[in-house]
Amino acid sequence: MDVKEERAIGVRGQLIRTLGDVVFRVYDAEYNFVDYEITNHDCEVVIIDPDAAFIRNAAGDFLDYTNESMQFSK
Repeated sequence: MDVKEERAIGVRGQLIRTLGDVVFRVYDAEYNFVDYEITNHDCEVVIIDPDAAFIRNAAGDFLDYTNESMQFSK
């Protein structure tokens, strides 16, 4: 396979936890996606998800969903 390289700066994607890894998933306009294995050791990430929160408790420190986003009503 030929090597294809394009700059990643400004690309919007999602960190996805798979069975064995965390990957960077990028969708195209037709909702096809590519999962990129993360081998970059210090890539800066900005969290833009309004439902993300840092949780610190006796069990540890987590990046999770806000309590508010997990609430639902009937």
